[in-house]
Amino acid sequence: MPVKNSALQIHATIGPASKDALKELISAGVTAFRLNMSYVAPGEMAEVVKTIRSVSSSVKIGADIKGRKLRVGPIDAPISLSAGEHITLIPSAGEFMGSRAGVCVNYPQMASLITAGSQILLDDGTISLAVSDITSNGIVCTVIKGGKLTSRAGVNVPGIALNLPPLTDKDRADLSEIADSGVDMLYFSYVETKEDIAALREAASAVGLNVPIVSKVETVYAVKNISEICLHSDAICIARGDLGVEVPHATLPFVVREITAAAKSAGKPVLLAGEVMYSLVTREVPFRAELTDVVTAIESGIDGFILSDETAIGINPVTAINYITAIAKEVHNRKDVLRQPQFFSQT
Repeated sequence: MPVKNSALQIHATIGPASKDALKELISAGVTAFRLNMSYVAPGEMAEVVKTIRSVSSSVKIGADIKGRKLRVGPIDAPISLSAGEHITLIPSAGEFMGSRAGVCVNYPQMASLITAGSQILLDDGTISLAVSDITSNGIVCTVIKGGKLTSRAGVNVPGIALNLPPLTDKDRADLSEIADSGVDMLYFSYVETKEDIAALREAASAVGLNVPIVSKVETVYAVKNISEICLHSDAICIARGDLGVEVPHATLPFVVREITAAAKSAGKPVLLAGEVMYSLVTREVPFRAELTDVVTAIESGIDGFILSDETAIGINPVTAINYITAIAKEVHNRKDVLRQPQFFSQT
């Protein structure tokens, strides 16, 4: 019989700000820790999992497979970009240390699929670029909307099908390391079809890893295929960061509602991610709109939240968890929120 979970799921991303506060985060209400494999160095996974297990044997641990996610490579220091300036993106199969002179992007064929005038967004749309020229040295871009570019920031090319495979060579190498470390679930970035999920299950099974898959919905293609994705996943994550780059801002709340309904129809738990308490990266008190957003999400059937920067690099990760927990308690005190059958309390 499916287990009914009475508590809200709170998944916290591990990072510099949270790695030494694991016990406090669990006490505050964290039910699972997320390890973003884009930031986990080769050979580091087992030690991170061991550290978490030394604090709690019951808290869940998930590894996030990057899939089709495009990112810039490492950067020697954050680059402040202002409108009108230029920066060169260098498509590359490997990585090198980036600087103001140029940063690498993990897609060698990228230059062949875009043209002058194409829009490129960095860091969930925080930075907007327009392609000025494509040369043998890379993709020369003009900054339209500036910001601070940091290592491994996400890259989006709206409206252009990049035809990337669901799993990269790095993903496959990561799966072997993940299997040896003993995690409880996989988050799968940039899922677009049921075949993507089948590919991950096959690759994971090949290395002896048979754990639930949380499919992250973050593209318009995934939204079009949401019914089949829900049916073939163990849980759904609505990743509003990248999804908000792909769909018009005014329609994003309705797309979130559509995905939630599809997950509920399939009997799958659904988590919400993307700027849940983003102001707490730099503030001690969240914006009022964030408080309302969390309440609305819970009342609409969201089973939990995934916090990213809030717990990875925020000034006080425990405060972020305390706010989510307090809001959830208040919602439950005021209204009985039914939970979907789900695997988090079973694994």
